[in-house]
Amino acid sequence: ATIRQALFHYRKVDIVCHIQATSPCLHPHHIREALQMITEQGCDYVFSVVRRHQFRWEEVDKKDCKNPTSLNIDVAHRPRRQDWHGELYENGSFYFSTRKALENGLKQLGKIAYYEMLPEYSVDIDVDIDWPVAEQRVLRFGYFGREENAAVRLFLCKVSGCLTNGQIFTSVSGEDHVAINARDVAGIQMLQRENIEVILMSCVNEPLSRGLLEKVAQLAGCGLWFGEQLNGLEVERLMKEKKLRWDKVAFMGSESEDREILSQVGLNGVPCDSVVADLIAAKYTCQRPAGNGAVREFAEYILMLKKKSLLQVLQEHIDRANF
Repeated sequence: ATIRQALFHYRKVDIVCHIQATSPCLHPHHIREALQMITEQGCDYVFSVVRRHQFRWEEVDKKDCKNPTSLNIDVAHRPRRQDWHGELYENGSFYFSTRKALENGLKQLGKIAYYEMLPEYSVDIDVDIDWPVAEQRVLRFGYFGREENAAVRLFLCKVSGCLTNGQIFTSVSGEDHVAINARDVAGIQMLQRENIEVILMSCVNEPLSRGLLEKVAQLAGCGLWFGEQLNGLEVERLMKEKKLRWDKVAFMGSESEDREILSQVGLNGVPCDSVVADLIAAKYTCQRPAGNGAVREFAEYILMLKKKSLLQVLQEHIDRANF
């Protein structure tokens, strides 16, 4: 009814696209290519599908004691998933139709076609348990626009609970030592090679001494911020010195007191074993724990987003010239 009402008010509209809000990984190139199937290939109705490799069986009433029948495979020659072409399922991401087809109630359709989307872009949010999967899929395959100005230029990383696992070793002579994963150091260097400044952060109420922190920063080859208290105000002062906005900053924290900064930066991440992981909706929760590759993993994610923002093919805005 809503679409018919819109067509009544907008007489110049010849093609209608109904996009489902529960398909969060839809990209502009999906819409553009499906639209071309109507404007260039003469289709009247185009809908999105995804290929699934699921063996389907007939549903039977248990009271009948009847054997179920396979609907799409030969049980005696059960194929491997990678050897079977699978089947196409409507995924409900979008529906294209001409005005004429809609005005006829979709009863007299001419040429019908489907647009196949890759499985990684086909995500449905219908029930509560779909949310965790959808959130991770959006981070990896979602559309973030072509806003190159939003690329991270500064990475702030807590030392205790992120770069280290919180353990402090004391030698016989009374000197404190901490262990740093070489993969995390390599991750920091990866960011620096992409002109992303890295600053390690700590404060006086944490157990690591300033001298030890300076050694850690020297080993990692990056800067060090050490102050009385780490909060949003201190980070904002640092940003003013660097002439940066919040959306240019990525921050990795681990404790409940880090929530203020985590909620304000453009990109945030937490190790999987951090206290704060269950307290906020982090944009990226590492699979690796603190001190064991979490920083490297988050660094790779930052660089992946930067690379994605530069891809012209998959990250195009829709404009009238493409219609």
